[in-house]
Amino acid sequence: MFFLVFAAIGAAAAQMSVTLLTLSLKANQIDASDATSILALVSGAAGIVSLVGLPIIGRLSDQTRSRAGRRRPFLLAAAAAFSVGAVTMIVANDAWSLMLANLAFTLGSVCAGVSTTALIADQLPSNRRGLPSALISLSTPVGALVGIGLSQPFGTSIVALVLIPTLMAVAGLVSLTVFLHDPQVTQERRPFSFLEVIGVFWVNPLRYPGFALAFASRMLVFSGVAALNTFQAIYLIDNFGFAPKDLGQAILLTVLINTVVSLLVAPLMGSLSDRLGRRKPFVVIAATILAVGLLMAASAETFAFYLVALVVIAVGQGVYFSVELALATQVLPDPENPAKDLALINVANNLPVSIVATVSPAILAIGATANDAKNFSALFIAGAISALIGSLAIAFIRRVR
Repeated sequence: MFFLVFAAIGAAAAQMSVTLLTLSLKANQIDASDATSILALVSGAAGIVSLVGLPIIGRLSDQTRSRAGRRRPFLLAAAAAFSVGAVTMIVANDAWSLMLANLAFTLGSVCAGVSTTALIADQLPSNRRGLPSALISLSTPVGALVGIGLSQPFGTSIVALVLIPTLMAVAGLVSLTVFLHDPQVTQERRPFSFLEVIGVFWVNPLRYPGFALAFASRMLVFSGVAALNTFQAIYLIDNFGFAPKDLGQAILLTVLINTVVSLLVAPLMGSLSDRLGRRKPFVVIAATILAVGLLMAASAETFAFYLVALVVIAVGQGVYFSVELALATQVLPDPENPAKDLALINVANNLPVSIVATVSPAILAIGATANDAKNFSALFIAGAISALIGSLAIAFIRRVR
């Protein structure tokens, strides 16, 4: 469990440092006047790669029959992709090279996420997945905090911002590869035909309604989170007047709030959910709290009030992270081969990035004026509505209490 969490945190440190800070700084360096468009392009492409890559890599992992096991090869692939992404990110000097760098980081995150999430279902019974699921889910805010925090002494140095989290990711993934008990699967491998490739993107919602509802809920809730995370750096610059040189400390403070609150809430809620044998009420309450926080962020006129909104959002995320993944493992169509279906669930983490990137220009333009060219309040309100709808979807799942 230690090395599993270490690997998940390291991968999140590499990915989230890029998402929350490095991409915005690089986009601002490339073209400050058009940074949001560059971010939308780069983030949208990454979302598409996640959408395509997660189920395919999950299926390939389930069907791997190597002597090293079925998860180890993809842990090493993640480490390699992060390394390539780091080098490309450092030398990127236009939107297209920045996109390629981010795609490599995205591929690394996909391979790491598929492997670490599948190991929960591989090695733990359903009634003991609450706490481990909370710890793995918390790897995102914890990784963001550690990755950005370790880089702060180096200011806005892109080299440090990229290399430090990437080295942590590689160390965590390689360590898990060494210490993991991942026995070779001897069951006969099914052919991986063209139709099978198409099939990895589909789970019949009529046959598996619980899985479909869990997917829809996560996609809607994470759309609310993506509305904030994708544009937070630009929002702080435009609305609160942060200079690029001060942006790292501001982002670190927001990540610190998110991580500390989530760490206080998620393990307790995960253990309580295991003890009570209930998942649905926790998820519904969490998504509702998150929506309230987004509405507060939409009305923030000062950075201090924005931080209060982030506390509320972090409470919602902490409760959501603690239970929702455990709920998803209980509605899998094929529990013996969990990686592909859990990867589809993780698509719901990444698809919102593409959705937000696609619709955000239109939403940001609502009511825009010469003095206020981007309506971030409208974007955050849309995110809150999405999270509320996501909370309602969970209520209709029948197989889980």
